[in-house]
Amino acid sequence: MRLTAAIKAAPTVGFIWSDGPTGYSIKYAWRTTSSDGQERIVLVTDRRIGANSTSWPTGTGATADAEFTVIDMRIDGKGLGEARMSLTSPVVVDRGANTLALDGSANAPALLKVTR
Repeated sequence: MRLTAAIKAAPTVGFIWSDGPTGYSIKYAWRTTSSDGQERIVLVTDRRIGANSTSWPTGTGATADAEFTVIDMRIDGKGLGEARMSLTSPVVVDRGANTLALDGSANAPALLKVTR
């Protein structure tokens, strides 16, 4: 898949560390703030988060078996929010925002809570 190859070839821009001995390279990061102060942050890792774990749900769709993970976070002005991931939703191109997104993000389960 061309998207997977492009993600793996991209430079690392950061890391997500887990409880275990390994982390995940962030290969893509995008951020915007809406007029109401809500932030949207999209991160893409080079590996599937929790690929060796049974604690994450598995989804269906074009990217359910992808080797990468797209994380789409929405955070309010107080620093509270949640994140959805491509573990349960297919990845699409959000042409309006010029970034990757989750298809049907509003209906996808929130897999992470964001707090400050």
